Amino acid sequence: MIEIYLLEQLEAFERCGTLSQAAEELHISQPALSRSMKKLEEEMGVPLFDRAKSKIALNETGQVAAGYARRVLEADREMIERTVAFERSRRTIAVGSCASLPVNELMPAFQECFWQMAITTEITSDEKLLWGLKHGIYHLTVLHEPPGSPDIFSQKYMEERLCITIPKDHILADRERICFHDLQGMKILAHGGAGFWLDICRQNLKDTKLLVQDSMEMLSDLVDASTLPFFNSDQAAGQHVEPDGRVTLPVADEAAHVTYYLACLDTQKGRYRKLFQKISR
Repeated sequence: MIEIYLLEQLEAFERCGTLSQAAEELHISQPALSRSMKKLEEEMGVPLFDRAKSKIALNETGQVAAGYARRVLEADREMIERTVAFERSRRTIAVGSCASLPVNELMPAFQECFWQMAITTEITSDEKLLWGLKHGIYHLTVLHEPPGSPDIFSQKYMEERLCITIPKDHILADRERICFHDLQGMKILAHGGAGFWLDICRQNLKDTKLLVQDSMEMLSDLVDASTLPFFNSDQAAGQHVEPDGRVTLPVADEAAHVTYYLACLDTQKGRYRKLFQKISR
């Protein structure tokens, strides 16, 4: 069995073209590289180089060997990468979600049920979530609509209603609830982690300018420093103290209310049974 380091040195020699350049790249001496190439020839039982007084070059057989060496090294690297990726996948649960809040709500349950696993999260559209679930990008997804696919198992686990938080002296502040049409023409702050909610707002508020902030800290600073309204939700508002001088009102439109579904491939539901049982309580 030819040792990998010999193939690495042969591939480097072919690529660099000279013994000195290959030795420099490999951080070894030229005599050491020359001895390795002689050892490779002995192990293979064929000459790989044409040697002159002050020059060494691959012969035709050596060029063929170098091509095979390159493919073996590529296969070796791929084997290592795929094996490491597989091991990581066994220790990682990749979760895709349509918005940040519903997946954040799941974290305590994840940590209790899969304390030995690393959890990664990503926010994207339902369409990409379903594709990613079917192609192994995600192990679990949080959707705001039923998946509608027989090969995907899903379970309802929470609801959310869009709200808006406005100053108490705002013209709409005395309402019990408001509708999208009441907000037309305004400038309204929103968080980038709202995910699909931003699309819903844009679809229903054609004349409204959304000032989207990806940083929650920046959003909080703007709320504190201005009188601009900002989009909130009944779930988010219930977790935080309402800013001084502001009131939070629900948006009454049907489009402003969603039910979240936790989903996995039907073939994998046994693996996540404990989690699904926990969120159903």
